[in-house]
Amino acid sequence: MSHISGQGQHRTMSTRTSRVTLLAVFILALAVCLGAGVWLAAHPIGSGDTRQSDGGMASNSALHKQQAAPKPVVEHHGNSPDCPDTDCIAMLVNGDLLFHEGLWSQFQGPNPNATDGTAFNFDPLFEPMKQYIQASDIAVCEFETPIAQRGGPYAAYPIFNIPPEVADAVKNVGYTACTHATNHSWDQGAEGIARLWDTLEADGIAQTGSYKTEAESTEPLVIDSPTGGGKLGLVTGTVSLNGMTADEDWQVDRLREAGDPNHDSDIQRAVDKANKAREQGADVVAIAMHSVQEYLDYADSWQISEAHELADTGAFDVIYGAGCHCAQPIENYNGTWIVYGLGNTVTESANTPETLVNNQGVTARIQFAGKKGVKGSWRVNRIDWVPTANVHQGKYQWCPISSDHPIGACWDESYDAQIRQRIWDVIYSMGADQNVVREWNITQEQSAKSAQ
Repeated sequence: MSHISGQGQHRTMSTRTSRVTLLAVFILALAVCLGAGVWLAAHPIGSGDTRQSDGGMASNSALHKQQAAPKPVVEHHGNSPDCPDTDCIAMLVNGDLLFHEGLWSQFQGPNPNATDGTAFNFDPLFEPMKQYIQASDIAVCEFETPIAQRGGPYAAYPIFNIPPEVADAVKNVGYTACTHATNHSWDQGAEGIARLWDTLEADGIAQTGSYKTEAESTEPLVIDSPTGGGKLGLVTGTVSLNGMTADEDWQVDRLREAGDPNHDSDIQRAVDKANKAREQGADVVAIAMHSVQEYLDYADSWQISEAHELADTGAFDVIYGAGCHCAQPIENYNGTWIVYGLGNTVTESANTPETLVNNQGVTARIQFAGKKGVKGSWRVNRIDWVPTANVHQGKYQWCPISSDHPIGACWDESYDAQIRQRIWDVIYSMGADQNVVREWNITQEQSAKSAQ
């Protein structure tokens, strides 16, 4: 009995030992599996697995790659005092550069027939405008007439051929570009157009309006803002060539009146150039209209119908005009701002009661706000304007008739105040919002900017 009982006891103890051993093996195996699983989770094997140069296993690059910090949005507020968006373009425009002999003779050098650029010096004529141009991004002039070759001969009204040194002064005061589709564009035919084009080009002035080649006539003018805010497209057209006809219709941009057989094609041509400008990166497009009815303080029937038709196309962000030699109203038509007439920038004085408005003008800074390269984000958010005179204290010089008197009285304080009020009344006569259209006080603006 005792033998049998001892053998049973031995088997029982052996069985227990085996169970303990198996349990230990199982626990050990489980620990190894769990450890391997954790390691594999941290070091997946696959296309992301790479070998280090020392033979060790590299960490997954996706887990260790540092994410690049997002680039900050670069803002381009330009030279305007308060840009309400990411980017702004401030375009300065004013009226005709209208030179008669009584004006240019005041600025001639020792030899008015010199061919080296010294025949005339018009820099003093434009000098006071410089601070207004510097407070803008892009400045655009309206070149009313063709220019002569260096040294002359020169000619005034009615068939102009003015000293080319005017273009040199345009460069020196800081204009970026000029339009030259006017009723006098064909005064000297194709040769006059070529002289003006070549002289402006040599002076580094961008231009549009009349052309030497058909290929040039199809290209819109697109100007990069020097302050980085975006690109401005510029289109232009004139209603009249004073009864003359260009050799080829493409030589001068036209905007003939309704009823003219070319009216519809003129409008379409302007729209096509605006669309092409946008295809070339223009964020905004402006169009300059050159009228022919003179000395009016209201917009004439052609100006209103033509501007409204252009606005209705949706191709233009702003429309502005010259040619009437008079300051005219500013209007918001179905969301498009129209500056009907900017008068003369510089000119010889007229003396009859009917023509005194010839001696006055408007310089306007039109600010576009939006996001560079983003279609549909741009709008005109302010138009600053300053009334101007063609004389300063008895001498021919561009002169601001502003309430801050930045260079003193143009004529005298009493007459200045009278003209300033007259132009104020004209500007707002078509209901322009004074929160958008504001008289430009450059002294106050400069003080606020320096205080920032």
